[in-house]
Amino acid sequence: MAARRRPDDAVELSNVDPAFEPRHYSLRGEIPPFPPGDWANYHKAAAVGLRDALAREHALPGGSFRVHGTIPIAAGLSSSSALVVACGLAHLALADVELPRLELAELLAGAERYVGTLGGGMDQATTLLARAGHALHIDFFPLRARPVPVPTAAGFVVAHSLEPAEKSGRVRGLYNQRVVECRLACALLARRTGVAATRLGDFPDRVALLADLARLLPETEVPASALPELLGLTPDEVRVRVLGEATLAAPGRFALQRRVRHVLGEADRVAAAEQALQRGDLAALGDLMNASHRSCAEDYDVSTPALDHLAALARAHGALGGRLTGAGFGGAIVALVERDRVAALIAALDRHYPISDQASARSIAWMIASGSVSLVRAKST
Repeated sequence: MAARRRPDDAVELSNVDPAFEPRHYSLRGEIPPFPPGDWANYHKAAAVGLRDALAREHALPGGSFRVHGTIPIAAGLSSSSALVVACGLAHLALADVELPRLELAELLAGAERYVGTLGGGMDQATTLLARAGHALHIDFFPLRARPVPVPTAAGFVVAHSLEPAEKSGRVRGLYNQRVVECRLACALLARRTGVAATRLGDFPDRVALLADLARLLPETEVPASALPELLGLTPDEVRVRVLGEATLAAPGRFALQRRVRHVLGEADRVAAAEQALQRGDLAALGDLMNASHRSCAEDYDVSTPALDHLAALARAHGALGGRLTGAGFGGAIVALVERDRVAALIAALDRHYPISDQASARSIAWMIASGSVSLVRAKST
């Protein structure tokens, strides 16, 4: 990101990639989004978030911004959040303002919802707080992060399914649906257990909750018409307090039990994965990644046949574990493999994963060793 301060409140955006046309807007007054899916909305997201946060002490100046990126787009690799963070950092530099990284990560996580996706804060936190050679254990409310060393024997292969996962486009309603389903499930669990919970993480005993889930939540999808009676709310209260205004893929029906089973199970897997890393137990970490992918596919419904096939191929050719990465619905997997087998795994994926003539990328591999991350290979077809 290259940026130059302007003497007014105008913003000029250009991209090295000619596929993304120049954009212009003003920081004055309301800043309506460009049409859904427009790349410049991510700059607007950062600008609106920062302008509102800094309004009392600093004026956000206009600027000219030139963008270049190498993260594959719509691949589940956080290219959108990386763009928001880069735009935010550039705009702060023009304003001669510094914010603590934790504070900025939380601010930009909220700001990115400007594009219409009910995203969390993991991508922004990782972008701003990651440390080379380490995984990052992230907790929220409030945001906390601690680095966890990755054993030097571990290698990770990120392989693109070549199925696009556009969170601001086709996938947005599917992604938002999962967020709202978890919100609905939390409200119903709070009513039925008497726990004053606003998030699934507020329930004190995950093990007991999981064991009792079949009694507490319907196994089948819940029609929207049944929500007021289940939650003890009026239809307007359900809409305002729970459903919100976000675009949903299936606003007439909601899966609750399976969504909660995934979220609570994933929290346990995260804790177990940190312990496995600390022990240097790559086999256990791989098993947890495999369990996570199964849960993503069966309970959270965010995998696809292409992702399932790619993860299975990786496991069949030496990976200790593999799971989809990002929000799912396409994009990439990440596979854990012993470092000295990275090249063999990439070669196997090259041989066995089908690609079309239009494919633009296949696999990218990282090896984590000696406290550094180095790009091993990026193949174009």
